Amino acid sequence: MRVATWHGGTQFTVDEAPDPVPGPGEVLLKIDTCGICGTDVHITQGLFPGDPPSVLGHEWSGTIVDTGLGVDASRVGMDVAPEPSAYCLQCWNCRIGRHSRCERADRWPRNGGFAEYAVLPDRIVHDLPEGLSLADAAMGEPASVCLVGLERCRTPGGSNMTIIGGGLIGLLTLAFAKSRGIGTTILSDPVRFRREQALRMGAEYVHDPADGPLREMVDEVSEGRGADLAVEAVGKPELVDLAIQAARPRGEVLILGVSPRGTVIPSDLFETQYKELVIVNSFGRGDGYLRAVNLLAKTDLTGLMGDRYPLERAGEAMEAASKVTSKSVKTSIAPHMD
Repeated sequence: MRVATWHGGTQFTVDEAPDPVPGPGEVLLKIDTCGICGTDVHITQGLFPGDPPSVLGHEWSGTIVDTGLGVDASRVGMDVAPEPSAYCLQCWNCRIGRHSRCERADRWPRNGGFAEYAVLPDRIVHDLPEGLSLADAAMGEPASVCLVGLERCRTPGGSNMTIIGGGLIGLLTLAFAKSRGIGTTILSDPVRFRREQALRMGAEYVHDPADGPLREMVDEVSEGRGADLAVEAVGKPELVDLAIQAARPRGEVLILGVSPRGTVIPSDLFETQYKELVIVNSFGRGDGYLRAVNLLAKTDLTGLMGDRYPLERAGEAMEAASKVTSKSVKTSIAPHMD
C-alpha cells in the first residue's frame, strides 16, 4: 500500500509499505478520509511531540475490506468510523472515562490515516449511523472532544455562551451546545467565512476582533453580566485569558484548544479567584466517540468538510490546514483520490 511519510516540517514522501493483514479480533480498513487535526499541524511545527519519519493522521473513516479471526465476516463492505486508538477498559484512565489516555494501548494504530489502509481492533470500529457520509464521519474524533467537554460542564440550558475560535472545534461546540439547549451564543473569529458559518449553525451574534474588544459585545448581550460559559477553542494562552475575562462571576470557562507544551496562561489569578470561576479542561475524546458520531448524523454539517488532497499533496494539505485565512474549515487527506 501507499503511505504519506512525514519527515519533519511540511516534508512528506509517498512510499510503499507492506500491505497490512488483520489478526485475530481485527479488521482491515480502506481509508476514505483522514482529517488534518490541529495536533497534526502542531506536530509539523514542532509545537507538539512527534518523531519523524512517521505516518500521521487519526481523524478517519473508511470501509472494512477484510476481517481477522473471530470477527464476523459480514462486516466486510461496511462503512465505519474508527476511534483513533484502542483502549482496555481496565486501567485507571479507562475506568474514569479517559479512553484516549489508556495506559495499555500502545499497539494501535500501527500507522496513521495518511495511508491507503490500516489494521484496527474491531471493537473500536463503529458502523456509520444512517445519514452520515464517510467524509463527515472523519469528524468523529474532534466532535467527541467538543461533546465530552460540554458534558463535563454544569452550565444549564438557556444560559448564554461565548466561543472563541470558529474552526471545527468551535463550530461543532456551537452546534452541540445548541442541541443541548444553550441559549444566546456569541462566536468570535477574525476570519469572515467562519463567522458566516457560525451564523448558519445557530450563533445569534458573531464578533470580529478587529471591530473591538470581545468583552464589550459580551456585556452588551448579557446586560453586563458576562458569559455563563466561555469556551476557548483555538489553543492560544492569550485566548484562554480572553475567555476568563469574558466569563461572568461564578461562570464556567471550558478549554478545548490545545496550547503548545510549556505555555503559561497570562491571566490575573486574583481575577479568576475573585470571580469564583470554574475552569474545565477537556483533552481527547474521553468515552464520547460513539455518542458524538451519532450526534453528527443529526447535525447539519454543510460547509464544514472542505478541501480534500491526495497522498501526493500531503505537504500542501498541511500548509493549507495551518492557515487561518483558508476557506476550508476542515482540510483532509483522501488516500484513494486520483
